[in-house]
Amino acid sequence: MWSGRRDDYFEQTGRMIAEQLQRSRSRQRAKAVEYSREQAEKSRKIVHETEAAELERLAVLGQIPQAEYKARMAALEEDTDEGTRQ
Repeated sequence: MWSGRRDDYFEQTGRMIAEQLQRSRSRQRAKAVEYSREQAEKSRKIVHETEAAELERLAVLGQIPQAEYKARMAALEEDTDEGTRQ
């Protein structure tokens, strides 16, 4: 009789430990996903800023027409807006 209760205790303890580990891993995965998304957003922002600076440089030097500059900047802004909505 004692042996049965003891086995039950160890089973419950093992189950509780396994559940706790699973919850901990879930939280770690969620944090990793959030961090990854933040990094992707930062990277996207840097790329857009770089592209905007390059377009401005080309326009100032007269290497692209003003209409093309405006169109490409508008497309870049639209792409930026789409990235923030996701």
